[in-house]
Amino acid sequence: MAAALCVFCNRALPMRRIGQEFEATCTGCRRTSRNVLLPALLGLNGGGPPTLPDETPPGPGEAACFYSSTRRATKECQHCGVLMSDVWAAQWGQTTVCLKCLEHLRQKGSDLQFRESLVLWDNVALSLALVPLSLVFWFMAVISAPSAVLVSLWHWNSPRSMVTPRRWRLVLAILLGLLQIAGGVGLVLALWFKGRRA
Repeated sequence: MAAALCVFCNRALPMRRIGQEFEATCTGCRRTSRNVLLPALLGLNGGGPPTLPDETPPGPGEAACFYSSTRRATKECQHCGVLMSDVWAAQWGQTTVCLKCLEHLRQKGSDLQFRESLVLWDNVALSLALVPLSLVFWFMAVISAPSAVLVSLWHWNSPRSMVTPRRWRLVLAILLGLLQIAGGVGLVLALWFKGRRA
């Protein structure tokens, strides 16, 4: 028999009336939580998962589903190209894919919507360009300015944040890096010419 469980320590809570909100104190951790027992907990929702759509066998000359040959193919996977029935189709953004391709995209992590973390290279490049502007790390311009330009150009087409998808940080990092490189080269040339005159 199913039981309501404490959200803190996972011990069984005393059962109450279905659909009624109640507060229960756990006998294990002594914490109080607000609960509502829904009919699905006791299997009163008709029993089991929802039924699949009725099978429509393919007629003469019609394509069968690649994964279930007893179903008529109604869609095409835009990732691998197989013909499939509605049961095997999933809408992923603007594309229709089969469930196997959806799992493959999730495991591979190639789709941005499945990525758990993303390096924001525009922020890295901008940070490299801004480091020498502080009075403490001004000497780092020799390394950080060219690095900012290289990182910006190397990751120009890399995925950016879904919140701020524009490239203005990369452009700013390139400009600051080039200005620092030009300033450094100008300073070296000025010191060289001054040394030759003396």
